[in-house]
Amino acid sequence: MDASVLLHLTSHRPLSRRAIGELTTVSPGEVLAMATVAEVLETVENTPGCVGLLPVEDSFEGENTAVLDRLVFGTSRVFVSEEVVVGETLDAFRVRTDAPAEGRTAISDPRAIEHCHRFIRENGLATRFVGSTVEACRTAAESGDVSLVVLAPREVAEAHGLVPVAAAVDDMPEARTRFFLVGQAVAAPTGNDKTTLVLTQPGDRSGNLERFLEAFAEHEVNLVSLHSRPLRSSANYCFLVTGEAHLAEPRMAAAIQALWAAGAQIKVVGSYPHWEGSQVVAPFVEPPASVGRQSSAAERGRLLGSPATS
Repeated sequence: MDASVLLHLTSHRPLSRRAIGELTTVSPGEVLAMATVAEVLETVENTPGCVGLLPVEDSFEGENTAVLDRLVFGTSRVFVSEEVVVGETLDAFRVRTDAPAEGRTAISDPRAIEHCHRFIRENGLATRFVGSTVEACRTAAESGDVSLVVLAPREVAEAHGLVPVAAAVDDMPEARTRFFLVGQAVAAPTGNDKTTLVLTQPGDRSGNLERFLEAFAEHEVNLVSLHSRPLRSSANYCFLVTGEAHLAEPRMAAAIQALWAAGAQIKVVGSYPHWEGSQVVAPFVEPPASVGRQSSAAERGRLLGSPATS
């Protein structure tokens, strides 16, 4: 795909740069940062040859509903054409000084502060929020405040002349973020693709979701993601689904025909190559207090609110 301009979010500049380096379907001639998701999508929708890069999922917060909502409900001619997953580790930094410096306040964007909770707590730090890790580094560098502990990626901090205090201070080092590349066209099939659709149900009647899922199962389209979103319309809910097949594959076309027969309204969000690298995973193994077949009769009974059974 040819692209003269690639747009990304200012707030995600360091990660976006890494993601751009992993793209395989575009080679933009110019890269520009914009303040909001709406600006990126409006520009892409109305500017031929322009593409956008948006963060849609990360290890700590899961799917980014705000970004996906803008894509689904705010555009008519914008499609996902590629996905990229990149990792990031946050380190702690301070301004360069020969005098003893005792950090008292952690400064970074809200996402980084949240993800470095353990480090902040263990070091008894207060917190100060700014708009981005770039702004945090610039604030510390320009103020010369030796009490500030900046939480940021290494390349951002070093660009502002800060020195390291501690490495890998985030609760989950190498947390990952998934980006969507969006443009005005659906990507060509590669033989190993995903398709993301929005399914709006014909009305709030029992069994809609079951019928939708059967349409995919009957035509051997494996679903890898399913999310519901409440609507203000009489349909009440829509479902954002991602299946392992390209829009051009016969089995996906057959599944779509079956969805129409079940009464679904369908919006194509995109068809794009399946990312083969490291995936976005949660920093958890299993919810505590989970109960299964292997659990004791007493544990199963407590979950059911009934006396223990064998």
